[in-house]
Amino acid sequence: MVSLIRNVSFDCADPYALALFWGEVVGHPVHPECAPGDAEVIIEPPGGPRLFFQAVPEPKQAKNRVHVCLEPGDRDRDAEVDRLLGLGASLLADHRTPAGDGWAVLLDPAGNEFCVTRSAAERVTGES
Repeated sequence: MVSLIRNVSFDCADPYALALFWGEVVGHPVHPECAPGDAEVIIEPPGGPRLFFQAVPEPKQAKNRVHVCLEPGDRDRDAEVDRLLGLGASLLADHRTPAGDGWAVLLDPAGNEFCVTRSAAERVTGES
């Protein structure tokens, strides 16, 4: 017997606003039955785990112990980092190296950490 990942959950003050951000990140819209003010909002990307956003009263207080790692699909890592910063993410830590490897740690608008790694094409010639 095994467990399947049903969804990745995000605690936040405004589920709909955060879901709009992540919808742009993953290129899939918020579920059409969800609306501003809902306490729970979902995104259901085809072939991937559902993203679940739930309202909680308390603000984020510490580093995430589990986080999402993104791999750019059709662009390189640095271009994807720039795109995400333009959507409202902020840079928390930059582990990219002059040689082109490494990753960037970003924060979504609610302060949740996530990483952007190199794309599959970028990793063909190196590691990480």
